[in-house]
Amino acid sequence: MAFQPILHEFSVLQRFDRSPQLSIMNFINLISIVIHAFLFYLTINENQRRESKTYRVLFIIKTVTLWLSQLHWGSLHSLVFLFPFSGLYGIGYLSSVFSSFALVVRILEYRSVFVLFYFQNIWLNLFCTTVFMLYLILILRLRTLARTESKFSFSSSTYVVFISILLVYCYVPMIFCWLSAYSTASEIHDYVSKYYPRCVKVLNVRGVFVYTDDWKFQRIIYCARIVLATGGALYLILNQIILYEIQQQCKTLSSHILKYHRKAMKDTLIQNVILFLFLALAPFIQIWNAYKTPEEDTINLTIAANLIFVSAPIPCTLTVIFQNSSYREFIFSKIGFQDRERTRIDSTHHVPN
Repeated sequence: MAFQPILHEFSVLQRFDRSPQLSIMNFINLISIVIHAFLFYLTINENQRRESKTYRVLFIIKTVTLWLSQLHWGSLHSLVFLFPFSGLYGIGYLSSVFSSFALVVRILEYRSVFVLFYFQNIWLNLFCTTVFMLYLILILRLRTLARTESKFSFSSSTYVVFISILLVYCYVPMIFCWLSAYSTASEIHDYVSKYYPRCVKVLNVRGVFVYTDDWKFQRIIYCARIVLATGGALYLILNQIILYEIQQQCKTLSSHILKYHRKAMKDTLIQNVILFLFLALAPFIQIWNAYKTPEEDTINLTIAANLIFVSAPIPCTLTVIFQNSSYREFIFSKIGFQDRERTRIDSTHHVPN
């Protein structure tokens, strides 16, 4: 927490009209809706014999939650970060609707800040579900491919325990850190008035939240770093185990099935690398903004970061569509072209039951 008043005027607080951000986010989400609707149609109606029902359920849940989380972030809530000033607020459609509702029912203390936390928690739950599904897909592949005599052939009870731990790991840390950072509207008012006397106009922004405790804010950053590092390491370990099991079965599996499993792993890795690049770049920009001087205007960088973040599902979904030759064949047939690269080892999502 700051112990001395900060007398700087923050450039980012000179203009609170962020309507261009919402317009851009709405356009991106409109494109995303069209692309995802097409993918859902293909997933449900195309290639049904080649895809495991279990995998298709996990894949659809992962895709839907990722799409909804970014739709929520970009349009329904549309967060605006005020870094380097340690505050944020929402300008999305539901933010204003629920803030107005809170006024009607006279939730005076919590009416705006609580709404922001409520919406952010919705996004965290959706996004955590996406991450959880990514791990479940790998676990499904491992259980399918693990040899009976392999040390990686685990019992059903072991899988249940591991998945339960993974569930806690994906959901609890970040949500706990976010909710524990909550401050009431009166605490925010007192904090800004005391330590940022030249920034009190930010309190006029509906739903604005300001971190009143540096440790709580830093705890979120530390937790995010730890979860990202350990989660990435776990994901790589699971991939290596699956690749090991595939290599060990080169003499028992047919070349057709072996090529399929290798392609499936390669396609999944490409999808997730593309997704990671888009999702990771936005937090990097926001952290970079947090360390800028108060005189620097970060509005355009903030809009760019949100644009990159919200558009993350689009390249990932397009990659999924064009990696699958059945999907490509359907698209090319509609536009009068023939897919010359079609092969029999083509099911991006297939995991045998």
